[in-house]
Amino acid sequence: MKIILLPRILGKNLEIDTEEGGIITKQKSVVWLLSITILFTLTGCWNRVELNELAVTVAMGLDKKGNKILLSQQIVNPGAIAAKGGAASSDAPVTLFKETGNSLQEAGRKMTTSSTRKVYTGQLQMLIISEELAKEGLSDVLDHISRDHQYRKDFFVVIARGTKAENILKVYTLIDRIPPNKMKHSLDNSSKALGTTAAVKMDQFMSDIINKEKEAVLTGIKVYGNRALGETTENGQQIDPGAKLQYHGLAVFKKDRLVGWLNEEASKGYNYTQGEIHSTTVEFPCPRGKKKINVEVLRTQEKTQFKKINGTPQIDIKVSLEGNVADAQCDIDLSRPETITQLEKLTEKDIKRTIAAALKAAQKKYKSDIFGFGHVINHTNPKYWEKIQKDWYHEFPNLQVNVEVKADIQRIFLTKKSFRERMEE
Repeated sequence: MKIILLPRILGKNLEIDTEEGGIITKQKSVVWLLSITILFTLTGCWNRVELNELAVTVAMGLDKKGNKILLSQQIVNPGAIAAKGGAASSDAPVTLFKETGNSLQEAGRKMTTSSTRKVYTGQLQMLIISEELAKEGLSDVLDHISRDHQYRKDFFVVIARGTKAENILKVYTLIDRIPPNKMKHSLDNSSKALGTTAAVKMDQFMSDIINKEKEAVLTGIKVYGNRALGETTENGQQIDPGAKLQYHGLAVFKKDRLVGWLNEEASKGYNYTQGEIHSTTVEFPCPRGKKKINVEVLRTQEKTQFKKINGTPQIDIKVSLEGNVADAQCDIDLSRPETITQLEKLTEKDIKRTIAAALKAAQKKYKSDIFGFGHVINHTNPKYWEKIQKDWYHEFPNLQVNVEVKADIQRIFLTKKSFRERMEE
């Protein structure tokens, strides 16, 4: 057996058995100590920066400025979040830095000339892209973000609708003093409780952009009210602020370019086809009279399938849901099973209408497969998809889509009679 003596480390010789691959030492603890020492050297933070040396970006806006990009970064003001003793400061909780450049990277580097700290985007929560920039294409912007290790890719992306992205970042908000917190929570809550928005994160957006089987969508955000007042600290101190941020509609993409918008009705219809309706309300006229009735949708399931009938390709979308009668202004007897059946049919009809609106906009107006029908076809019949994928933009607008909705109203809350009926008893 051949023994090799390695140099003395920590005062001990290591003996290695080269035939059996084992380590023979007079004191095994030396090996463990050596291993720990090596691990410390491997995990050291050679480029560590202290927190008080960073300017933490929580929201970013991208606009066009001539032939250049205008980069706006909303940076947290730590001293304004909470003063000593926990009292809120009257100072602005965030500050806005802006810089232009031929690229996103150049604009970001130039920003160091105005910031006293290193700008850090690892805590980015919201990216707002202007409608104007999105219409020209986002491939260059997405290329930089995908390569830069500092971006975590788990932040939300939205489109500034009818205004610049920097204007969105200038609005002071209530409840959440940090505006991106408000935008993030509002987007997440509205997508779950209303169904007219889509909470899309950067990693999903980039995946949809490069995916040849599905196009991307993003939620639009607008400034409502007096935008000039919204840029003052007083806006965040009023019960009824003069300017508010509100989400509105879904932006439809074709590859990396924004090509148009879905209204709220079509946006909800789109989310039904994606199985992304967690909870919402369906409102329609009463069977008799001009009053309204509301059904609260609690759970939905969606199933999309591809088939060919007599050589004709078709997509079948089946949506099933459970719901409650939430608001009944009608003069109807909710204790009768046939009344519930009638309300189920009206609910199904209304949901089919919203889905039809989304299909019409995507197929006929924008010719953009935001539904991912290409993915369904490829998953079901790869050979057929391989045959048509090069001409998918021509095939998609004429694709036959069949929609089936099944509603199951299980509860009518605490009473079977309307409040007006109980008043007249």
